[in-house]
Amino acid sequence: MKSVLQKSPKEFIVSIKRQPRKFYLYLKTLYTKEITLLINSFFPFVKKQNIDSYTDYLVCEISKSTNIVSPLKTLEKIQKSISNKKRGAYMRFGDGDAFLAVGINDLFQKSSNLLSDEMKEAFSLKGEFVLKSLSIHSILYGYEREMYNDNHLVSDEYANKLLSYTFTYFVGHKIYSPISLHFAASYYSSIANTFLKLLKSKTVLFIGNETTPLDKVELLFGAVPHIKTPPKNSYDKINDIEEDAIRVLDNLSEFGVVVVAMGCSGRILMKRLYKRNYNVFLFDFGSLLDGICGNESRPWLKEISNNYEFLQDL
Repeated sequence: MKSVLQKSPKEFIVSIKRQPRKFYLYLKTLYTKEITLLINSFFPFVKKQNIDSYTDYLVCEISKSTNIVSPLKTLEKIQKSISNKKRGAYMRFGDGDAFLAVGINDLFQKSSNLLSDEMKEAFSLKGEFVLKSLSIHSILYGYEREMYNDNHLVSDEYANKLLSYTFTYFVGHKIYSPISLHFAASYYSSIANTFLKLLKSKTVLFIGNETTPLDKVELLFGAVPHIKTPPKNSYDKINDIEEDAIRVLDNLSEFGVVVVAMGCSGRILMKRLYKRNYNVFLFDFGSLLDGICGNESRPWLKEISNNYEFLQDL
C-alpha cells in the first residue's frame, strides 16, 4: 500500500475526497467563495483555525503510512546516481529551510520575501534523481538504533511540526534521510570511505564556506575550484556565487559532481543550478565538513567514535 506522500497528486486528491465527513465539509466550504471570503475578512481567526485543523488532519493521516528512507539506503541511492552519471541533486532540508520559506529568520540567514519565494521553489524541485530529504528521523517516521536525542533523533512532535510546514512538497516523492553520509561516517567507516572516494573522483567544483582550509578541500574533493561563500547570510551574495559557478560549469565537458556546503541558501543555489541543466549531480555535504575541519559545531560531531577513520587513503 502506498503511503500518502508517495501517491501521485491525482491519487492524493482522490484519497482526500474519500476522507470522513468533517473533512469533506471543510473542502466543500472552499466552493462557497463569497461566504468564505466574508467570514475570513471579519473573523480571520476562523480561517486560521480551519487551516490548522486541515493541516493537523493531513499530517496525522500521513504519519500512519509514511517512513523516511534510512541513511544507508539514501547513501546507496546517491552513490548509484553518481556512478551512473545521472543529473540530479541531494538536498538536505531542515527546520531552518522551512522557517525561511515562511519568512522566519534562520540562525545563519536572515529572511526576505525574495528568499522565501526561492526557498519554496527549492522545496518544489522535481526530477527523477532529485533526492529531497527532511530531518524527521523519529520513532514515528523511522530511526536507526544508534540514534538518540542530539544525535539525529528528533521527537515525534518536532517531526510532525516540520512536516506540517513542508508535506505538500513531498507529495509523490520519497522522503530521504538528510544524514546519509553523517551516519555512515559515524558508524560505518568503510561505507563512508568508499563513498568519499567516489565523490572525490567525480567532483568538479566545491561551493562552500570561505573558512574551509585548502588542505581539507583537496583531501575531500581533489584540486578543484573552490567558490568561497560567507559563513552567514550567504543569500546576500548568491547572485555573485551563481555567476562564479556558471563560469566554471559552462566549460564542463563531461559529467561531474558539484559539492555544496553553504547552509540553507545552498538549497536555493542548487535549485538555480539544477534548472540550468548542467550535466552534474549536486551534492549537499552538510555539517560533517565542520567536524573534519576541527569545528564540532553540532553535538553529534562529538560522538564520532572512529576518530575519522573514514578519511583514510582518500
